[in-house]
Amino acid sequence: MPDTSRLSAFAMPEQLTWRASQLPVQADVARENQKVQGARLHIRSSLIWLVAACMLPGILLSAWFIVSDYRQHKAQAIQNAIAIARAATANLDRDLAGTSAALRVLATSSALNNDDLATFYTQALNALPYQAVSNYVLIDEAGRQLLNTLKPWGSPLPTVGGPPQLGRIFDTGEPVLTDVFIGPVTGKPILALGVPVKRGKQTVYSLNAGIFPERIAKVLLSQNLPSHWISAVLDSKGHIVARTHEMDRFVGKPAVPDLIRMSRQSSEGVLETITLEGIPVITAYSRSRVSDWCVAVGIPQAQLTAELKRSLITLLIASMLVFASALWVAWRLAVTRVMQPANELLKRMQAIAQGQEPGPVDVRHTPQEFIMLEHGFADMSKRLREREQERDAKLAAEAANRAKTAFLSRMSHELRTPLNAVLGFTQVLQLDHGDPLTERQRNMIGLIDSAGQHLLSMITDVLDFSRIESGQLRIEFERVDASSLVQECHHMMAAEASQAGLQLIVAVDSPSGAVRADRTRLKQVLLNLLSNALKYTRPGGHVTLSLQRHGSQLRFAVQDTGLGMSPDQLTHLFEPFNRLGRHHSDKPGTGIGLVICKQLLALMSSELQVRSEPDQGSTFWFDLPETP
Repeated sequence: MPDTSRLSAFAMPEQLTWRASQLPVQADVARENQKVQGARLHIRSSLIWLVAACMLPGILLSAWFIVSDYRQHKAQAIQNAIAIARAATANLDRDLAGTSAALRVLATSSALNNDDLATFYTQALNALPYQAVSNYVLIDEAGRQLLNTLKPWGSPLPTVGGPPQLGRIFDTGEPVLTDVFIGPVTGKPILALGVPVKRGKQTVYSLNAGIFPERIAKVLLSQNLPSHWISAVLDSKGHIVARTHEMDRFVGKPAVPDLIRMSRQSSEGVLETITLEGIPVITAYSRSRVSDWCVAVGIPQAQLTAELKRSLITLLIASMLVFASALWVAWRLAVTRVMQPANELLKRMQAIAQGQEPGPVDVRHTPQEFIMLEHGFADMSKRLREREQERDAKLAAEAANRAKTAFLSRMSHELRTPLNAVLGFTQVLQLDHGDPLTERQRNMIGLIDSAGQHLLSMITDVLDFSRIESGQLRIEFERVDASSLVQECHHMMAAEASQAGLQLIVAVDSPSGAVRADRTRLKQVLLNLLSNALKYTRPGGHVTLSLQRHGSQLRFAVQDTGLGMSPDQLTHLFEPFNRLGRHHSDKPGTGIGLVICKQLLALMSSELQVRSEPDQGSTFWFDLPETP
């Protein structure tokens, strides 16, 4: 709809130029026009503000409910994590208690009482399949290993029986559960559960079961945690015994310092930490009263905030839809009550300006304000009819020509300067490590950069084509190392080929040849041919850039396994801005790249040739004289 801010433009045709001395516009009529303009702008903005004011309370209330629900959900998730940590601790205690009981039974073997270690070795081997342990080790009071089921009977054993914690068995006569340590036989992280072997009241041996961390991990996994939750078991020193995520990487390493400190201060608790792999989590922990171990369950904060984000996005979308609907209703009212009467008034003004009779006013659908304006313009029309209208087509044409000339002369600067600024700022945003972008923002910036580069390439192609057509492009001949140039083009396009899932092959049969050409323009031709080949070749195919000696000339060729072209398409291949029916595809382009290549080669006394068949790929080649 035409805007009333341009009423004066519609009052007379665009080509008409009224002499200022012949247009004494009355002050009252001008004031009426200004009032109409101001009133219409005020109505539009008022409707928008009215819709926003009506919707804002509902949006704020919905947001408050969403945040409250998020807080309740977070509190419930923390309570669930504490309950899981307690349950895992209890299951772990029961599991270790069962192993301890089995060890006590095995420690009462008559073979041990009679020091018949060979017989006891056989008994221990037979007991292994019924216990979820890795091995049995018998240690004397001096800390020497007397037998180890991981070693054949009679084989040499390590001089060190195990961690110093096992020595408490002989001091206290009570079972001992060690922290995680590197087994002297297995060389892997392991822990030991030892019980005393007594004769009377004297402890003569300690019988120990080796337990791999994987068994402890099974206790964690039995809790059926959500896949993104992270759970771990810590020994009395705060070292990781088992873990649900990346266990091999972190077993035996100290846990997060804040978790170690808090678990030593209280038997249960909740804290916000960052995991060893750098994931922000809310951690709930529970410490065992039996083993002094601790089970920690971490809930990634990203999971908790993801639901809040989804709710807020849903609210935003719903609000936008409602706002758009309300705005549409308001707009319809503005169209029917304001804009249509204004358009009718504009038409009547045009009729008056052309000396025609506008006819009577439809008072049924025209507001009183517009009827008053009608009378004011009717009075003005009487004055306009007394004056001569004048057309100045020559001035209009000259103005258009000047505008066209100014546009063409400034197009390069006016388009490139802001575009380069946009591309520069996208690079600054991508390289800002102090305030890095999110993955979504990085993808959006990447799209901006890609579109900007494409637009810059299109501008460059159009300008090159224009300069070539006008004969303003200069060719600077020099000696060009052909092999080096081919390798340079290969390096520049290798990443694009890899990203497209293509293989870019370089075949150079003349590594020492040189040609006389404009290096920059020759490079432009090769890159353009390679870019086209990569663009129209399906993933899994290959593109070959070859350099061969052909008589006294060097032949540059680009061959692909892409879509190919029909004979009819080949006849129109070098027509400017003709993309051969592919202008509706998702492949960007202007249709003048090959035209520029052909004209640049013609300026270097060469000719671009092509051979292609549908679905069989294409080959573009040209020859340049070899120079010493």
